[in-house]
Amino acid sequence: MSTLKLTLSRGDPLQTDFVATDNKVLYTSETITYPRALHGSRATTTVTRRDPVGGLLQVGVIEWPANPHDRPQLVIGTRSVEMTKTGLYTSPEKFQAHDGRMYEWQISNSRAQLVPLHAGHNAAYVATFLQSTQGFFRVWNRGSSASLFVPPEGVHILDDIVVTFVYFESQWRDRERHRARIWDLPAT
Repeated sequence: MSTLKLTLSRGDPLQTDFVATDNKVLYTSETITYPRALHGSRATTTVTRRDPVGGLLQVGVIEWPANPHDRPQLVIGTRSVEMTKTGLYTSPEKFQAHDGRMYEWQISNSRAQLVPLHAGHNAAYVATFLQSTQGFFRVWNRGSSASLFVPPEGVHILDDIVVTFVYFESQWRDRERHRARIWDLPAT
């Protein structure tokens, strides 16, 4: 079995299809934003997986809180999954997958990577996200869309990977936008 490549159809992980190399949509993330907080939530992201005959199965839900100091709530399948920040100023977050093992999303060289914890210092990544090429060089590299790569070692937790990726990548982008705004503020 080779590495699974899931290409994002849009640049926003909260609102995209995850398309396999055979051009079939495997997962879809859709986010509904509420004009007013509903039961303490400002938005809900639902992740669905297509089964082999084309039916949809809901595999995850992320409730984004109205209060920015509260943590989002993740449910994968029927399990509530707690994402735990492991860095003080950095963004790693760990969780327990349905296989009972702990995994951690990390940012390395500006890309999200999922690594198993307690697997030794040379642990292989079980998922890596590569952003699409932007700007001038895209002219020569047209086939370079944002993609999530999952080697065979990670396929058994694919639902966990996709749902936690949507959460983690969205959180990381929000933090990066916030940092950029702080740097753009005029000095007083």
